[in-house]
Amino acid sequence: MSCDSCGGHGTATGCPSCRLFLPGQPGDTSGAHPLADPCVSLVESLGETVDSLRQLYTDFGLRPYRVHSVVYEWSGGDVGRGLPRVISDEEILPTPKLRDTSGVAGELRSAGLVERGSVRLEQVSPRYTEDQVRVLFFQLPLGPARQGFIEVRIDARDGSTERRRFIVRGIPFRNAEGFEWRVTLLRQDEDRTRSGLPAGPR
Repeated sequence: MSCDSCGGHGTATGCPSCRLFLPGQPGDTSGAHPLADPCVSLVESLGETVDSLRQLYTDFGLRPYRVHSVVYEWSGGDVGRGLPRVISDEEILPTPKLRDTSGVAGELRSAGLVERGSVRLEQVSPRYTEDQVRVLFFQLPLGPARQGFIEVRIDARDGSTERRRFIVRGIPFRNAEGFEWRVTLLRQDEDRTRSGLPAGPR
């Protein structure tokens, strides 16, 4: 925010040209400094720059784990009935930071070894609103025949790799100081095949 009269910084009492009045000073009719509005805060204005810088990590090959938002539609009219087909596969960009995978461990079951546990995604774009985050991570209803999940897979450097399926656990957290949303993901079964096909019938 700038002003020809004061350069956007105001004076001891404020600037009548750009209305940058300090709280409680003469001319302050709003009861709060305009820059206190989170919609015009420095953190919000830097969101696009932060996103661009973080995407460089992916461009340089430093973030091998890619995160996708995937939606199925079931042919039987309800989730779990009939056959699923992929109707949406959207990569979340800039690529979030996967804290680590140590929270997911193998668990021996009668059918073999299955993975259980959770991971945390950090540096999800701060430009998303809370509602947009909830849509992206399927915390809002999709409809009776649709099912969404998060898929984490390694990029093409290792060829075709496992597609690990997760759902969100808990409430996404906006960390304003870190220019990010943080989301905890819980490991699920029914991974897609390496080629991207849905798992077989249940």
